[in-house]
Amino acid sequence: METKKYLIILILKILETDTDKDHPITQIQIAKDISGVYPCDRKTVGRNIAFLKKVGYPIVKTPKGFYLDTKLFKVDEMRFIMESIYNNPDKSITEKDDISKRLSRILSKINR
Repeated sequence: METKKYLIILILKILETDTDKDHPITQIQIAKDISGVYPCDRKTVGRNIAFLKKVGYPIVKTPKGFYLDTKLFKVDEMRFIMESIYNNPDKSITEKDDISKRLSRILSKINR
């Protein structure tokens, strides 16, 4: 059972960070990405995606693959946040870099 939970989290993380409407990902690619951490095949990915959809995650299927139809911020909002961090006079450049790096970890790779 623990393996199943772990796979679901890995799949969700990939959908959150590596996909959007313009960058869907196939089940095969997800399986390849996960197999470096834990053995997984296309059918297992498909079952887990179906489960995530069933519990309410907005996963969209397209002819080119799947994507999670939600982002924390739009591109212009992310740019505004990063500029605000670096324009804050109360923080050192080291602190600003640290905050920026931590924030970047939770934002989509595609939108960075």
